[in-house]
Amino acid sequence: MSQSAFSIWANSFQRDAMKDGMALLRRHLQRVGLPDDPQKLIDGTIMYMLGCCAYLKVDGRSIDDFLAMQQYRPDLEADADYLFTFNLLDKTFGRIVTSLQPHYVDLADLFGHPWNDFRMCGYSDFRVARIDGGDISDDEANMLEREIMEDLCFDYTEDEIDIQIDNYSIDGVLICYVHDVAPEDMDM
Repeated sequence: MSQSAFSIWANSFQRDAMKDGMALLRRHLQRVGLPDDPQKLIDGTIMYMLGCCAYLKVDGRSIDDFLAMQQYRPDLEADADYLFTFNLLDKTFGRIVTSLQPHYVDLADLFGHPWNDFRMCGYSDFRVARIDGGDISDDEANMLEREIMEDLCFDYTEDEIDIQIDNYSIDGVLICYVHDVAPEDMDM
């Protein structure tokens, strides 16, 4: 991975957040139902972005287009439709701007990714919201659910993880809870 390209993006993201007084991040956290701690969102976004970029590079893909989408103020003209906000048990949050096609975010790989600073892996849930602030239609929710399940179930079986998708608790936001299945929870 081009360390300089990633560093340039990370510095720009942090600088833009500071210029804005983190107001946009506060509104985003409120919109998706997470605690008002924009510094956790800045730090977590950089952390999750590093993971996403690593998996793109492992797959032999360029990170340039992906980094270009990750603006502090997501561009409605960019080739992206959604904000995926990852939650690691309220310890940190990561906001990734993405489209579903082509797949830039590998949900299964991120679920198993070790975050050494937290001595944990992955995320406890992630929230999907539209960049334009609109509601997610029922058809769109069905499509998102299908894509999410396809991604996660490609690497994990139902004996390994439990996936629950909630499209009703927060207007306009789809929440996906993902948890490891403990051996004692499995039917023998």
